[in-house]
Amino acid sequence: MKMVNQRLFKSQAFRKLSLATLVSSFGDSLYALAITLSVYNITGSIVGVAGMWLIRALIRIPCQFFSGVVVDRFNKKRISIYVYLVSAALMMAIVFTNDQFLWLAFVVIFILQGTSDMDNIAQMGIMSEVIPEDDLTDADNVFSVIGTCVMLIGPGVGGILYKLYGTAVLYAIDALTFVIAAGIMALLPYKHVREETEAEKFTLFSHAMKGLREVKKLPLIQYTMLASVFFGMLGRFYEIDKVYMADTILDIGAEGIIYFSYAMSVGGLIAPFVSKWFKELKLDDLTKYAMSCLVYVLSFIAWGFGGQIWVVILATFFIGVFETSQGVMTNVIFMSKVKKEVMGMVMAFRKIVMVLSAVIGIVLAPLLVELIGVGLSFLIVGGIAILVSLVIMIKGLKKAPIAS
Repeated sequence: MKMVNQRLFKSQAFRKLSLATLVSSFGDSLYALAITLSVYNITGSIVGVAGMWLIRALIRIPCQFFSGVVVDRFNKKRISIYVYLVSAALMMAIVFTNDQFLWLAFVVIFILQGTSDMDNIAQMGIMSEVIPEDDLTDADNVFSVIGTCVMLIGPGVGGILYKLYGTAVLYAIDALTFVIAAGIMALLPYKHVREETEAEKFTLFSHAMKGLREVKKLPLIQYTMLASVFFGMLGRFYEIDKVYMADTILDIGAEGIIYFSYAMSVGGLIAPFVSKWFKELKLDDLTKYAMSCLVYVLSFIAWGFGGQIWVVILATFFIGVFETSQGVMTNVIFMSKVKKEVMGMVMAFRKIVMVLSAVIGIVLAPLLVELIGVGLSFLIVGGIAILVSLVIMIKGLKKAPIAS
């Protein structure tokens, strides 16, 4: 199985996209640490941090919708450049105000979450246009590895800088990374092509309906959205329950969650091999996606019933593997199957579904742990997800057992 796609790395567009992502992702990792510390330092309470996460969750729902519209209608390259420059200005605003105003921190969170979602959808749109369909899996694998490496390195570097210089230097470096990323995107060889549909009279909701009609035509897209409901809930169960798992069930202390983080990161590094293997299976896309869903859900259930540190760590490793490979598979499906003129809108619908399911997971997680425990919480939601995946897999096998 050949893992290095020489043709992909010869593409100037891919190299610039990946470099811009690397630079901006590193800055984002510093921002995530800095904004959390700023809010906590100003408020002196975790209530403020909880409020920060709530704002980020709530703003994503309308922002995802409008981001899909904007990305489908305007030059995606310019959108990314404008987003980076606005983000840099916001970072410097906090630096110059000396990190003293809570309202400014929340304004920054509000705006950056919306612009970040817009940039993510815009760059996926660019990838679908400048990278051949056969190379999309390899391209998204590279981006997943970049994200995992940044997740491993960024917080450590940020923690050292914070100890030495405080949050101001983190914001300043983040602003610099955004400016550099904007410069890289300005050099991207990409030309926006106006679709014929853009000549039609545009209305917000008519465009949304076009996106919905596209979803109705594609059973595979419908299934990825349905799967997102369960993954959104299980993901939030994991994030909320992991401290309880480490401290109460495994008795390794709350700080034991760091072992989970590293196990998941290592899994993320292995994920490109898994997604590559799935790509080469002689099965239809629907069946391959359902198989991946099954193993992903079983990993969550195994984690919930772990009971012993080695079982939990191993399950966390597989969660990391399939969380990343699922993301790659889903992105490739959307970029290759959905019409370019409505891809932003369709992607926005999926992300809205994920956010709503995550909110449901946040509400249910503590209640279910109190009533039935961690294991049964994962088993109930995961069991339903498994039944759905099996039905989809059986349908896929009946329809096309072997791809031609």
